[in-house]
Amino acid sequence: MSFANPVDSSLFIPTFVTLGSLLAALFAVVCLIERHHLQEIRQSVLFQRWFTWLVIGPIYALGVLAGEAAVLLLISVLVLIGLREYGRLVGLPRLYRYVLIAMGLAIGPVALWSREAYLALPPFLFILATLQPLLSQDVEKGTRHLAFAALGFVYLPWLLGHALLLHHELDDGPALLLALGPAVALSDVGAFTVGSLLGRHRLAPVLSPNKTWEGLGGNVVGAYAGLAVMQFALPDDSLWLMLSTLPLVVAVGAIWGDLFESLIKREFAVKDAGSLLPGMGGLLDRIDSLIFVIPLGYYYLRFVT
Repeated sequence: MSFANPVDSSLFIPTFVTLGSLLAALFAVVCLIERHHLQEIRQSVLFQRWFTWLVIGPIYALGVLAGEAAVLLLISVLVLIGLREYGRLVGLPRLYRYVLIAMGLAIGPVALWSREAYLALPPFLFILATLQPLLSQDVEKGTRHLAFAALGFVYLPWLLGHALLLHHELDDGPALLLALGPAVALSDVGAFTVGSLLGRHRLAPVLSPNKTWEGLGGNVVGAYAGLAVMQFALPDDSLWLMLSTLPLVVAVGAIWGDLFESLIKREFAVKDAGSLLPGMGGLLDRIDSLIFVIPLGYYYLRFVT
């Protein structure tokens, strides 16, 4: 496991040309929408969202292209910040949060060491975690805190850890992981755009009143567009299979992950999981789609490649 120079990758130039073109096009759309308020455009939610994409898009691409150590670092940062937001969201006591974060950060190296050990880790760690409420003798909320801690472990570090399996195990793994990023991003953009402009029929009115069936269609179109612009990163021998089927996996995972996070936020009556990302809320609000797309994509790609 080591770092690599991302500039040496044959994917570096086409990736950043594509990212630059997409970000420039999105900026033009934001300016068009905000054309009557260009002097205050920095306060616009759309501009703040675009600026957040401007920052996180290159970070994701560089992380994937810079070798296994960089992917491990990237996933570890996502896990660390995500678990901090999750712990506050569900009201875990401080000790539970520390233990959960420690376990979450330990799972990445296990994924690179052995897939079998990685897949067997959740039940072992759950048995170990039951010691915490037993030793504290918390008969009021011990089982509840344990349940939410176990959910948090599987939901964030274990599901996200599949990115390391995808990168390490699969043929063309780094390129496929790279392609999934823009596909997820554009699926979210497509859902938001189409849902805002054309949304009439609610998809899940109790979980997320703003999501519509029309937005779901935009989600699918965005996933296809994302993989289409990243087709240079897809394997040549299965290009058409990837372009025709993988976007459906991305679209399903994106809306699934989005709705699941909405379910958690609804239970605790909060709008956003945090405030780290301007215009988008917390990190968890931004990666909720990616959390489900990564493992679904990994198992799908194992099956077809």
